[in-house]
Amino acid sequence: MKFIYLTLFSVLSYIGFSNVTVYFNYGVFSSINTKPYLETYLTISGNSVKYLPKKDGYQASVSINWQIIKGTEMVKQSTYNLFSPIVNDSTTTPSFIDNQRFSLPNGEYILKFEITDNANPTQKTTHTEKITVSINRELKINGSDIQILESYSKSKSNSALSKNGYDLIPYTINYFPKNQNFLKFYFEGYNVDTVLGQNTKFVYTYSLENAETLSKLNNFSGFQKQKSNKINPLLAQFDITQLPTGNYNLVIELRDSTNTVKYQKKWFFQRNSDAKEIKEEEVTNTIDDFFKSFNSVDTLKEFIECIWPISKTAERSWQQTQIHNKNVTTMQNYLIDYWKAKAGDTLNPFKLWKSYYQEVIESKAMFKCGKQKGYYTDRGRVYLQYGKPSQRGQYPSSNDTYPYEIWQYYRIYDKTTNHFFTNKRFVFVNFGIADECYELIYSEIRGEKNDPNWKYRLVKRTQSRQNVDDNSPKTNYGNNFEDNFNNPR
Repeated sequence: MKFIYLTLFSVLSYIGFSNVTVYFNYGVFSSINTKPYLETYLTISGNSVKYLPKKDGYQASVSINWQIIKGTEMVKQSTYNLFSPIVNDSTTTPSFIDNQRFSLPNGEYILKFEITDNANPTQKTTHTEKITVSINRELKINGSDIQILESYSKSKSNSALSKNGYDLIPYTINYFPKNQNFLKFYFEGYNVDTVLGQNTKFVYTYSLENAETLSKLNNFSGFQKQKSNKINPLLAQFDITQLPTGNYNLVIELRDSTNTVKYQKKWFFQRNSDAKEIKEEEVTNTIDDFFKSFNSVDTLKEFIECIWPISKTAERSWQQTQIHNKNVTTMQNYLIDYWKAKAGDTLNPFKLWKSYYQEVIESKAMFKCGKQKGYYTDRGRVYLQYGKPSQRGQYPSSNDTYPYEIWQYYRIYDKTTNHFFTNKRFVFVNFGIADECYELIYSEIRGEKNDPNWKYRLVKRTQSRQNVDDNSPKTNYGNNFEDNFNNPR
């Protein structure tokens, strides 16, 4: 499920500001004949459109125009009017929804829509977005997006809101305020009969986890037993009254008769609540419990990948072996043993892991480089290996230099060697300028990059070195990289 904006606790994000306010998301599903389709969900905010008098009361309407483009070809186009409910009171302006389905082959598309208030044509909202339709029904178990629901009921007749005998009313944001105490959702599993065998028993498990630590919440889980079919729908809900304010993932897993996870899907959401904070011991107790609760190869792979910045060379080689073999039990045991060894006899392995993984999350957020994960970037690796710098000087637009950063550590601890150092500096440079990829070009730590010509590399686009023994380029007006290096701030 794709949401246009990540919502915040205090502000519900939307498309349109002084124009028509629209909440939008979409999901990709597959039909019984294995053809995929795109399903769109719109919520029109009633107080952003004009209600006009009608015979039986007041009503608003908007014109909606859809365009779906692949390359230079228009593959789908649709224009229609959407009407609000009729209300008796002109001061009552309820929101109203729209649900559309577009049959589309797998591929990359550009989706565009324009929404105009028919009573006030100057009020309109437009949106453009890249979308991917990708459902493989032939090789392995696959699944739809997770559809979040405002409500559901048994269908009395077939409509655009109907799936597998139920009318599903979409909930179009990933934020649950205090007065919204149920998380209702719908999901479809595909190809289960082909992989497991027709009418083979399996189980859907669904749970909530902390999105920052990935710790499973013990009081928020459930399951449904089913028999494999061409489409296996899951319709379920959680009472989230006692779910505290925070960031969470809804996790759906499809498990075979041996309890092996064959497919997993997650959906991120935010909660605002007066419920008391969940204590750590209510989430998980031991490092064994934590890692053994994950049966997804992709999740365990990331857990192993993210520890390479604090691992020795031999450990990194063994980690690559675990990732390549993709054996769930072996990966679980490796992570458990790794953190127990790191903790020794004096520290709690789970708390040590939890603290480190919080730094991993920070590195992923702060040090992106294209599709490269934060912990694989130079800045992310240094951040995880040596910790947060005492001073981080950022110079994105200095005269005559590439964008650069200077990090200074008053006291530094190398997690790979367990050695301490004092007063060490690192220099990172963004040679691409347009992206956020910073390369480490100089460090005062033994074993790290120590290029004596790093200053010339910093100003390479404006100065050339005339003397091979000269390592100090000219400092021009407005360019203070020498001072910035000697006095980081």
